[in-house]
Amino acid sequence: MLFLVLFAWLILPVTLAIVLAYFLSPLLQLFHKQLKLPSFITALLTEFIVVAGITVGLLFLISVLIDTLPVLKENLLNVSSFIHVPVAITTQIRDQLFELFDILLSKIFQSIQDILQHLVEVTIFIVAFYFSLYETSRNKHWFFVYIPARFRKPIYTIFEEATTLFSYFITVEIRLALITFGMLSIGFYFLDFSQPVGKALLVSVCDFLPFLGIGVFLIPISIVFMATGKVAIGIQLIVLYIVIQLTRQFAESMMWASTMQIRSVHAFILSAISLLLFGVAGIIISPFILLIAVKLQRHPIFVSK
Repeated sequence: MLFLVLFAWLILPVTLAIVLAYFLSPLLQLFHKQLKLPSFITALLTEFIVVAGITVGLLFLISVLIDTLPVLKENLLNVSSFIHVPVAITTQIRDQLFELFDILLSKIFQSIQDILQHLVEVTIFIVAFYFSLYETSRNKHWFFVYIPARFRKPIYTIFEEATTLFSYFITVEIRLALITFGMLSIGFYFLDFSQPVGKALLVSVCDFLPFLGIGVFLIPISIVFMATGKVAIGIQLIVLYIVIQLTRQFAESMMWASTMQIRSVHAFILSAISLLLFGVAGIIISPFILLIAVKLQRHPIFVSK
């Protein structure tokens, strides 16, 4: 088993292509069986949708980020004239924020350059993704033929449980991100921000960060607004952040309770314990703890007679 995991890591582009194709099997079945499209067209269409969607989304986020950061810099330049602290302190804070913005932009462009530099791996992934989609449209478990027969059944069981759990996790996170995005879009619209949807999408990306989440953007921006004399907008952003976080926590507990068939209070407590015990890694570990809790709950020693 360890050898298979190590081998999968060494051929990561191919592994990602196979796993992604597996998770896209419902879409493939829709195209192939419901719409009666040939397998090769199904694979091409699905790959085009995925690649085009990722590309358009990244370009849109980059464009919004490039438009937003200069505005933040311009507001920061006027901070020292509104707050009564030594100029040296505000200058240092402003310079640190400028440096952070520049690093953020450089990281984005560096990531694009890295993708271009790893052209061989990207090409392998695209080709492997097509063939994986093609085979998955006919049989989503096709790749198990490469596993020795004696290990096939136990690995199949582990794989099915792991992918089911991961599907639960991704589904919950996407639904939470959509809730955050929707509330941010409405909030930014009523605050009369330019490009409210674009800015909401940009901030929503931070929803996957631990602890503060979207507060990584909203809290500093609200402080900037208040420091430059726009106290009402700053307070409204803080209120918006609190409302979104409370809504997100409640929705997350309810979704996990519904998905994993355990009560919401138990889902929240187990997720909180995982975060407190394991830190950032607890966010990834928490679904596995929830799965263990569900299995223990159904064990005979915990079932009331």
